[in-house]
Amino acid sequence: MKKDVVVAGLLGAIVMVTWLVISNAMIPYKSSLIHRQLPLDAQLEIHQALRSHITENGTYSVPYLSIEQEEEIADYRSQPVYSITYQGVTHGEGAPMTLTPFLVALVVPMLAAWMLSVTTDRIRSVYLLRVLFVVAIGVIIALFDDVLQMSFGPQPKDYLAFLAVNHLVCWTLVGLVLAWRLKPRTS
Repeated sequence: MKKDVVVAGLLGAIVMVTWLVISNAMIPYKSSLIHRQLPLDAQLEIHQALRSHITENGTYSVPYLSIEQEEEIADYRSQPVYSITYQGVTHGEGAPMTLTPFLVALVVPMLAAWMLSVTTDRIRSVYLLRVLFVVAIGVIIALFDDVLQMSFGPQPKDYLAFLAVNHLVCWTLVGLVLAWRLKPRTS
């Protein structure tokens, strides 16, 4: 049984990484939602401002003022609101490559496979119920993640809709693989 869980989890991880690469890098829809083109001179001006004023990694919400500071700026409420996640890294050779996304994509399907392996016989006996069980895990994770993203600042509705659909498709594909690999228990 342990071998089946590990194999199912690995297959689920492969499906998850494959889907995320396809949906985030190869299908141009997400890029059209998040990559608003600015003229090169405006991009360079923003880069210089970041380099000059932000010295620590983190997420910055701008403008973020106290009530007292807000009263000092007459048109504060008409200012655009945005968030910047700054890591201070470059696109060049010195840019760090993190394994975190790959580890998460490996561990989470593995945990879902284990959870499916220890669920009730009723769920394990029907392929569709096994798929829905895994999809439900993914929906819970996606709700948590998407709600957190919404709370860090205003997000465009079309981008949030893309994330929701992307998570649903991803977990459905993972669910199909895990449900196929983890058969019902035999007595």
